[in-house]
Amino acid sequence: MKHPARKRLSVLKSLLSLERLTEIVDIGANPLSRPDYQPLVDAQLARVTGFEPNPEAFDALKPRESAYERHLPFAVGDGATHELKVTKQSGFTSLLEPSAATLAYLGRWKHTAAVVERLPMTTKRLDDLDTIPQMDFLKIDIQGGELAVFQNGRKKLAGAVAVMTEVAFIPLYDGQPLMDAQMAELTAQGFILHRFVFTKTVPLASPFDVPEDKQRAGSQLVDGDAIFIRDLRQPEALSDAALAHLALLAEGCFGSPDLALRCLTILMRRGLVRKPKVQAYADLIREAA
Repeated sequence: MKHPARKRLSVLKSLLSLERLTEIVDIGANPLSRPDYQPLVDAQLARVTGFEPNPEAFDALKPRESAYERHLPFAVGDGATHELKVTKQSGFTSLLEPSAATLAYLGRWKHTAAVVERLPMTTKRLDDLDTIPQMDFLKIDIQGGELAVFQNGRKKLAGAVAVMTEVAFIPLYDGQPLMDAQMAELTAQGFILHRFVFTKTVPLASPFDVPEDKQRAGSQLVDGDAIFIRDLRQPEALSDAALAHLALLAEGCFGSPDLALRCLTILMRRGLVRKPKVQAYADLIREAA
């Protein structure tokens, strides 16, 4: 028997009959973990254009190149030249300087976030990238530079139906915009916060010997990944194709089958999808509950 999510995705694929692949842009494609969008790529439903300026991380992406996935060694930002701070652990590499005050407060990551190399880096504005004629979904994780990408990518983002972004609740970098700034910008561009994929909390530093497992998960919020989607309170503003791509992303990327069902319901009311097929998808959701 198929995994429930794969089965639902297969049903969506046959139900929607999209004319083109879902176009995904991954800014900060450092392959530290399996991308959330990988099920869509594996099902040959999506094509990924990834950007990764860290030379070591970019080299690690080469084995993933295919007809459905390509990567470019560019830094995306405000179009200006900055200094890339390459850190001991590549996941902390950023155009911003690690915050000594925050790292001391948290009592962790001082060594892994230590800058080992500084590289001049000319960034490219998202709106200036001719390599991206279409973008349905933006996944971004660039250690504090997300807001600059949003502000310099409003034309490209106008065609997107969803954004997955790393949001910070405490600045790990000097001058890092926090979640409120990202949310204000994306809200102004017509997105609403849909859900958190995860949030990270850590125990605070202490001179006393209290094992971390005795402190549970800790109390200090640090960061997390958040999903923003096009505002479905006004569904008439979304095209049929936009609703279809959002449905695929909801099921195959960020695990929101209820959102996919909402998109299908709107398409059904427009006469584009038959009710029995939507009911079949709803039944699969109920069976997996």
